[in-house]
Amino acid sequence: MDNSLIKTNNYTVFTFTSTSNALKAEKLLKEIKAEFLIMPTLREISSSCGLSIKLASENQPVYYQYLIDHNVDIDGAYNVEKQGKKNLVTKARL
Repeated sequence: MDNSLIKTNNYTVFTFTSTSNALKAEKLLKEIKAEFLIMPTLREISSSCGLSIKLASENQPVYYQYLIDHNVDIDGAYNVEKQGKKNLVTKARL
């Protein structure tokens, strides 16, 4: 587990259309020793699945393409900035 991801205030989140896609993404990212965390989907993000992948924003393009190439159905990508107890969420460009 990457402690820097736990403590960071700026990161990207991938959301998924189903729990099975989230778990498939987790498995694939573990296989390549990617730095990420699986987490509950933030309240600020409307998604059909309750699980998300948290990652460093700079890794978003590479991880996104890897998951798409392996047929993972990603619902969306969001940039998150923690501001006190609130999250400022914006849709990321894919």
